[in-house]
Amino acid sequence: MKFKRTVIFYNAFKTHNRPLAEELLALARKKNLRADILTDLSLLPAQQGADLVVCLGGDGSTLQAARAAAPLGLPVFSVNCGTLGFLSGCEVQNCRQALEAVLDGKGIINPRFMLHTAVKTASGALIGEGLAFNDCVIRSAQARAFSLETDFNGRELQKYFGDGIIVSTPTGSTAYSLAAGGPIIAPEVDVFLLTPICPHSLGQRPLILPADGAIIFTPAFKYPEDQATASLDGQINFPLEAGSRVVISRSTVRARLITLPGRDFFSILGQKLKWGNRSC
Repeated sequence: MKFKRTVIFYNAFKTHNRPLAEELLALARKKNLRADILTDLSLLPAQQGADLVVCLGGDGSTLQAARAAAPLGLPVFSVNCGTLGFLSGCEVQNCRQALEAVLDGKGIINPRFMLHTAVKTASGALIGEGLAFNDCVIRSAQARAFSLETDFNGRELQKYFGDGIIVSTPTGSTAYSLAAGGPIIAPEVDVFLLTPICPHSLGQRPLILPADGAIIFTPAFKYPEDQATASLDGQINFPLEAGSRVVISRSTVRARLITLPGRDFFSILGQKLKWGNRSC
């Protein structure tokens, strides 16, 4: 895939990434592409004709870029300037050669499904909504367990009681869910992963559901002043009161991450998370 205009994004608070952004900007222009630097993703829709987003940062920046680019149908090539960089398309050390290969049409686009989350009052009024690339986490705002009534496609499931629950995409299965004891799921599998957070029961374990329809969570608390939070990718937060409803479904838009040959999900799993390494 050939590109005509690229937007190079980095977090405005990570000013140390500015020199690299300018260097990659010059590289893109040298290859006769229109290119601009952006530090505010809310301005991305105004970048007329843009067909590629280059993201400089760690996984947090990639999550932001993916959520902003997905509704516009723009692919994201992420350069790992952070620590883990599980979602990145290359490391900062070889980003110049990697970006040049992508601009030459050698990149591979990997579509990843996302979550759409709508938070509603008990009466059904919309409080807020948004996309999540990794997960939607519902957890207590206090250091107390609470209950979550759960409905999937009109069928009542078990009631969760504990610190909360993680609903993740397959991509997000290697993030918070993995740390909470959830399984690893290949990114091309269209399923929801429900992972309880510190459940107060030996019988509550991670659950995999088909990614069609909707999951509805309704929190209930022991004390009137208690609350919970619905957090999208750990970056967008909605407060939840008793009776609030969190409706999670598969988004109609997909994120599109660009990688290069030889850097696939399983190789990254081994490099970054030491998957299959017996010396761990």
